[in-house]
Amino acid sequence: MKTMLHDLDFYILSDSKWIEFIICQIISNSIKYRINKPTIEFYSEEINNKICLYIKDNGIGIPKEDISRVFEKGFAGVNGRIKSTSTGIGLYLCKKLCNKLEVDIDISSEFEKCTTVKLTFIKDI
Repeated sequence: MKTMLHDLDFYILSDSKWIEFIICQIISNSIKYRINKPTIEFYSEEINNKICLYIKDNGIGIPKEDISRVFEKGFAGVNGRIKSTSTGIGLYLCKKLCNKLEVDIDISSEFEKCTTVKLTFIKDI
């Protein structure tokens, strides 16, 4: 798996253990739903005193009809039903943790092309 890192020179204030859990779950999903020659790209940008961390893969993507439900407890979607290891709990837990940590989490995807997860943090001053 190829990993690309760029524009990551920012600091945030959060709980490192739970942020690590969230990022590991996102990476795990990228690996689970990969294609040949998988790539994960990490990058960030500052917007209005917030830091947006993007984690983008070139995996199989999420169908349009499933994208609005990916954070629901137990929802595995079309792709999840194909993979026997999917439980529909990982992104649900990520969303719950992000809510507790006051971190926004959003997902966008192009089916059969890529998925991007965006984590938005308040900038450490």
